[in-house]
Amino acid sequence: DLQNGKFLDNGGSGYILKPHFLRESKSYFNPSNIKEGMPITLTIRLISGIQLPLTHSSSNKGDSLVIIEVFGVPNDQMKQQTRVIKKNAFSPRWNETFTFIIHVPELALIRFVVEGQGLIAGNEFLGQYTLPLLCMNKASEMCLGNRSS
Repeated sequence: DLQNGKFLDNGGSGYILKPHFLRESKSYFNPSNIKEGMPITLTIRLISGIQLPLTHSSSNKGDSLVIIEVFGVPNDQMKQQTRVIKKNAFSPRWNETFTFIIHVPELALIRFVVEGQGLIAGNEFLGQYTLPLLCMNKASEMCLGNRSS
């Protein structure tokens, strides 16, 4: 899913041009030691879901949560999750806001993972969606098109 998400910005053509700072012949970019550039603040408001699939361990109502992950340079990698919405897989409503500080937005991917909470075997994967951070501001079908899990 991370690979598919990375190529959303170019329509899935299989080719992405490296960011300018990685193409320069005298680049001293070190992903473990970011010194230059201004970090950006990403704020995500996760409102709700609709018709989530039921987990195998649930009877007719599901308990669901969403995990938001940032993939990129080591300083940017982080994970936050919503509270669990009990017994409402049809229309869970989280209405939660998350804030992330991103130091290298050109390399950052944002991944949304939906899980059903399980009591015995842990959480069960229900679906995911990944997209490049810089693709989030675009209003094109290429970046925001529908994908299945």
